[in-house]
Amino acid sequence: SQTGRTIFEEFTTVVTLKEQMRVTDLVWQDFLQHLQVGQVQERHIAMLWTLVLTNPKCVETDFSSPPWNNASLVTPRHGVHWIWNDVALRKHRQETQSIILECQAEDTIKGQPLTLHERYAALLRQQGADSRQRKQDLLDIVRVTCGMKVMVTQSVEMDLDITNGARGTIVNIWLNPNEPPISTVQPLIQLKYMPVCILVKLDHTQA
Repeated sequence: SQTGRTIFEEFTTVVTLKEQMRVTDLVWQDFLQHLQVGQVQERHIAMLWTLVLTNPKCVETDFSSPPWNNASLVTPRHGVHWIWNDVALRKHRQETQSIILECQAEDTIKGQPLTLHERYAALLRQQGADSRQRKQDLLDIVRVTCGMKVMVTQSVEMDLDITNGARGTIVNIWLNPNEPPISTVQPLIQLKYMPVCILVKLDHTQA
């Protein structure tokens, strides 16, 4: 469009990046450079094997110390990251003795509970949806607790860096005023109502 061309013509300086500066490990950088042109050597394969945890020659790693104790899992498999999240939450519970709050999803239309016909239609949609559609669906049950690590999976506010991939920590949870008193002894509490607010402090933000 003419508007797009006008914006494009506003650019007066072009910077061509010829070297990536994100990788500082020389061994890994050497591997990536050879991988890029399809010239991986035997030494690269040997190096990769030292990173396989089940390999006896794997470099010993203390996963209870930084930065490994705060590592994030990157995987396209939703089933895998759901298991990872569950294990990480239970690990956090053991370390902090915090109470896990379980929230059950409540499907509504214009604030009203679904009718039997609407529930049936929602079930058919879920069964007939492709994998891409299912990835966008929320979980039926969500467990949260203070101190829990979270990640933004959909961009909300670009100017504030509240974007896909941004990470943070839950610092407070405000329960619904109608919520019955919760036990401080039980490790898992099933909430009757959705929380009023879950306050998250992002690791990096422009706010």
